[in-house]
Amino acid sequence: MGGEKQRVYGVHSVRTLVEKRPESIQEALILKGSRTGSLPALRQALDALNVPVEEVERERLDRMSGGGRHQGVLVRTAGIGEMGIAEFEELAIERSRSFCCLVLDGVQDPRNLGACLRSADAAGVDAVVVPRRRAASLTAAALKAASGAAAAVPLVRVSNLAGTLRWLRKVGVWIVGADGAASQTIYQTGFRLPLALVVGGEGRGLRRLTLELCDETLSIPMRGVVESLNVSVAVGVLLFEVQRQLRGHADSGASRGAPGRQTPGQQG
Repeated sequence: MGGEKQRVYGVHSVRTLVEKRPESIQEALILKGSRTGSLPALRQALDALNVPVEEVERERLDRMSGGGRHQGVLVRTAGIGEMGIAEFEELAIERSRSFCCLVLDGVQDPRNLGACLRSADAAGVDAVVVPRRRAASLTAAALKAASGAAAAVPLVRVSNLAGTLRWLRKVGVWIVGADGAASQTIYQTGFRLPLALVVGGEGRGLRRLTLELCDETLSIPMRGVVESLNVSVAVGVLLFEVQRQLRGHADSGASRGAPGRQTPGQQG
């Protein structure tokens, strides 16, 4: 995985980097005079990795985090979380019948992207695919919202989303799109692997060509006065319904497995 230099802030996000991607950390800034809470232990862990650490005033951290909730720590990284298309295709073929990815068709808000990554990681998804243009990227705000998930689940930025969906179909991946107009709901469908779950961006939903490339479209039933959910909330609902169904099949001895990466303590 590679990517551009990034800033990651917040105790949990930085701690996850220390644990999962220590080689990506180039330098760290810590609030001057911090002697209590989580920062001393985090400073000790950074020192053990021989990461250059500078103690700075709060104003500098405020400025470098863009006013985000930095909790007294910010690190610069060599780029985390992104996977090239060739690696992604290799992963899909390697995972084969157990492959599961999330495709975001034009999510614009970096915080929504981060929240989607967090849900994808929690649900054991293998990768998250997004268009390279007109979509959010892994900004500091996205990384903060991901709460460390960007170091665990790869983001794949593609120049041709339609081409990627066609390739996935060619290798046998079932393409399922979330569409509010679909008559069939997520509770009326039996999910199976390999699977690519496709969700549209804020407001407009899935683009026409993306819809045409889906093998099936499903909706989340809405019982209240609101017509739709925030995209990151919808992703969480969809992914955990997929996980619930597939975990149920796995527990009953059926051939379908639960989504890709297994996390400790997962239960049905």
